[in-house]
Amino acid sequence: MKKWIGFAALAFVTLAQASPELGKLHYLTEEYKPYNFSNESGAPTGLAVELLQQVWQKTNTPQQPITIMPWARGYYLLTQKPNVVLFSTARTEARDPLFKWACPIGYAEIVLMGLAKSPVNIAKLEDAEKYNIGAVRADVGEQLLLNNGFDEQKIMTANRLPQALKMLTSGRVDLISTNKTTMLDLIASQQLDPAQFKVFWMLSSEQFCFAFSHPVSDELVKEFQSGLTQVLASSEFQQIQAKYFPAR
Repeated sequence: MKKWIGFAALAFVTLAQASPELGKLHYLTEEYKPYNFSNESGAPTGLAVELLQQVWQKTNTPQQPITIMPWARGYYLLTQKPNVVLFSTARTEARDPLFKWACPIGYAEIVLMGLAKSPVNIAKLEDAEKYNIGAVRADVGEQLLLNNGFDEQKIMTANRLPQALKMLTSGRVDLISTNKTTMLDLIASQQLDPAQFKVFWMLSSEQFCFAFSHPVSDELVKEFQSGLTQVLASSEFQQIQAKYFPAR
């Protein structure tokens, strides 16, 4: 019991002394259900948004504005501005040294998905190079293809995933490189039959994280990670997760 009291007191002191610097960062995200998206009134919501709000509570940080924008714009700002947090960002091998990270928000399977009736045949990744592939500009789906040597001329980019899905259903591309969960959520929200779509290849399995501009101090990222770790171990997170990823 004494140990528990001591730990609780230490946690209280840590939170009471939390730096206000987390309130000086710019928090950016995109439309990427169910992790982050705008609700019917236009306010940011989703698993990652609620997770972030819980981190602010744990670190004694006032609620901050969250800006929703096309992914390519947010990613560009993350590389150019010194005080940006972008989420949900896949932590790939190529991206890892470019930013600082607090993880995880969740895990994602990045796949090549097409129409089930399509004659696409992929026995190895190189087989996919002969197909036209859609992806969100600067998204992990596009970057993984480029990192694997795919011809950028055969990758058709869109600002948002719904645009990429329309390219697929209209026959402009043969496949989409994207997060499987988000793609299936979009298919359901547009009242399309999921049986009409098929995963032809899994490119990678990645952590989703909060990515910080490299000039953000290590101490500040550590403070954020500490709050995130507390949230992930809490009953509040279990409730948030059940809300956006209900058991099927």
